[in-house]
Amino acid sequence: TMNRLSLFKQTLEVCRERLKQSPTPQPLRSIEKQLEYLIDLEEGRRSDVERMADLNLGLLAARELEPHDMELANLIYEVTDAVKQMKK
Repeated sequence: TMNRLSLFKQTLEVCRERLKQSPTPQPLRSIEKQLEYLIDLEEGRRSDVERMADLNLGLLAARELEPHDMELANLIYEVTDAVKQMKK
């Protein structure tokens, strides 16, 4: 399996690809911000872990991406699983 950091980075890359094409970028912008935050946390550039409580990536994926973009939605679900592990 991919390590967390490469999962976060790959998901961010796919998200940014979608942003280039998206007529409704708002949810994607939010996802992008949250992924950047997770990458910074994972790389030790920030330590405000309490903000993890505010993440709503999975919700955004379910509401905004399914069923038209299952590739990104599934990546985000993997990310949310990884985040659960980080919280432990």
